[in-house]
Amino acid sequence: MPRAVDLCLAGVALILLAPVMLAIAAAIAVSSGGPVFFSQVRLGRSREPFRIHKFRTLDPGSDGDDEIAPEGDPRVTRIGVWLRRFRLDELPQLYDVLRGPMALVGPRPETPANLSAVDDEQLDRWLSVRPGITGPTQLAFIGEDELLRQFPNPTQTYRRILVPAKVAHGIQWLAIRTLASDLAVVPQTLLVLASRRARSRSRCHIEALLREAEVSRSTAS
Repeated sequence: MPRAVDLCLAGVALILLAPVMLAIAAAIAVSSGGPVFFSQVRLGRSREPFRIHKFRTLDPGSDGDDEIAPEGDPRVTRIGVWLRRFRLDELPQLYDVLRGPMALVGPRPETPANLSAVDDEQLDRWLSVRPGITGPTQLAFIGEDELLRQFPNPTQTYRRILVPAKVAHGIQWLAIRTLASDLAVVPQTLLVLASRRARSRSRCHIEALLREAEVSRSTAS
């Protein structure tokens, strides 16, 4: 998506959503104390590190952990459960779009540690564009939190299986990406977040990936 379109849409969204964001900030401050926002270093275009900004959804003192927090994680606050469910914790990233390191639509930015199982060639292709708040890959994996909670080490499972699968999915998308498809992702995101059927399809997709990985691992051993 052209940078000018990103700036225009992100600016309008920030203005329209300002009351919602203020209400969320107040609810976090009142319900759990501590800082309202969370920031973390992620890898952006051309592997350039940048700080991503989100509403805090974990208990104070937990946000520095470089660990996955799946559904049911005790570190997630009561309001954090709802923010994460509908991705409202991502709204401050509109500011990151205006700053420049992010786009509205693009690959999901990950921490360097989460990309440890991705080879250099794939990583370079994945990070050839600005990362996005939303995108086809984020929507395809919308149900991951519900499945990761089943594993004794969700962070390891995420890094070893899901991140490489996300990168492969994103690379396929980038090969056929158009302005029209980017624009279509924005309303599609709202529909997916509100759709139980979309989450169910995502869970089925991820379950298949996890079964395939387990079979491959058993065969190799």
